[in-house]
Amino acid sequence: MNIKIQKYQLWLAFFFFIFGMTFSMIVWTVKSAVNTPVYEDKSFMTSYQDVDENYNQMVISNAKFNNKYHTEVNINGKKVGMELNDLLYGQRSLEKKSTNQNMLLKGDNKISVSIKDKKSNTPVTNANVKFQITRAIADMDDINLDTFKLENNTYSTTAKIEKIGHWNIIAKITIADDVGYLYIKTNTKK
Repeated sequence: MNIKIQKYQLWLAFFFFIFGMTFSMIVWTVKSAVNTPVYEDKSFMTSYQDVDENYNQMVISNAKFNNKYHTEVNINGKKVGMELNDLLYGQRSLEKKSTNQNMLLKGDNKISVSIKDKKSNTPVTNANVKFQITRAIADMDDINLDTFKLENNTYSTTAKIEKIGHWNIIAKITIADDVGYLYIKTNTKK
């Protein structure tokens, strides 16, 4: 028995091979996308849709807050105010442009906040202080800090960090109708 393969049969086999490979890659891509965990961005301790919709109001609110109150945030001896500057930078450019590198330690981190009214120069003791230390990659390592102890006109707490890497420090301070925000991209010291 002499079977001869025609040229069109080779092209047909080649077509089905390419079609099958392309279809299997599509199926693999969809399956991989479905199995990849999705973490909701909680920048400013709210949903990204809320931040997207109200970002300008948040920046204006932060400017008003900074005009009314002098806030000093002390993280392991490094002092900052209520700033949002690190939002402008990607993680790679932070090493060159941000002054907020190496703020966190692996282990216990001391965080304190002192707030003074700029008009009366008196300490504010009725603030609602909330912090979140989070990794940009996943929310499973989020550290939520909302139980600050007020002693000597300073709000203080500690945060235990167990992983080395890049972190975002987010804070929201509310005094009556005034809201101030802090957003710092930093990392743990190695």
